[in-house]
Amino acid sequence: MSQTDTYTLFILRHGQSELNHENIFCGWIDASLTEEGKAQARSAAKMIKEHCHGKPSMLPQIGYSSRLVRTQQTFEVMLEELGKEGSYHVITQSTNVPAILKNKEESKVPVLQTWRLNERHYGSWQGQRKPKILEEYGKEQYMFIRRDYKGKPPAADLSKEMIQERDDQGALTGYEFKEPNRRVKYWPEEESGENLPNSESLHDVVNRLQTFLNEVILGNLEEFSSTLIVAHGSTVRSILKILEQISDEDIKDVNIPNAIPIVIELDKKTKKFIRRYYLDPELAKVNAERVRNEGFEKN
Repeated sequence: MSQTDTYTLFILRHGQSELNHENIFCGWIDASLTEEGKAQARSAAKMIKEHCHGKPSMLPQIGYSSRLVRTQQTFEVMLEELGKEGSYHVITQSTNVPAILKNKEESKVPVLQTWRLNERHYGSWQGQRKPKILEEYGKEQYMFIRRDYKGKPPAADLSKEMIQERDDQGALTGYEFKEPNRRVKYWPEEESGENLPNSESLHDVVNRLQTFLNEVILGNLEEFSSTLIVAHGSTVRSILKILEQISDEDIKDVNIPNAIPIVIELDKKTKKFIRRYYLDPELAKVNAERVRNEGFEKN
């Protein structure tokens, strides 16, 4: 199929964050990018720019990210490398998205930010080092909760999670391993009546993402034929599962490395999946294997 017959989605996991670096379950903790993560984001943008060389209409015209800092930082670095600037909008189930897009600034790429693209909520595992959880739960239970489609960690105690303890810091980054206070960060979602989780399986992530993917992301393809999505390991896997109809069993073996763009082509007539591929398949293979082994190697 030619470019005129397809829609293009560029989708990637954010660059390396402070807690990826420490081998910690990050979830909804608002970790920032490391310098390595920023370099990965620049590299990802260069891959996209090279892929679109001579075809400016293929460059991303609209963007979607989670509500977590590491995806916005990835977006900011990538757009700068692409010679573009973003206009960021937090959206909820009550947001008038067509009005935002109708009034967009011509010189800026609209970036719609939604909690539905957030990382899977890892419950009480958030802020815990993966080798420690592996030792505590054992390999079988650790892998079931971490990778099985319906595996779910114990729920977080949000009354404790919201307390920002001054001395609760990581050994390397000095980062407070707490989720942001939801009354402060997620007040638009709370006012809109969104039901935010305190623990999730991948099945739960697919369920909270599916309508947004179909109605908003795919719904805007006719106006914006090239899309950039910066999300997380679990939400990238969820999008691939939905679009490709990957089975519950097979999705266990899909691992997403940081900041290597995946190209997804969809048929323009039906919006059905045609194919996907990494822009750097060899690096993606190596780094995906590292993701699969997280927790088994102490850092």
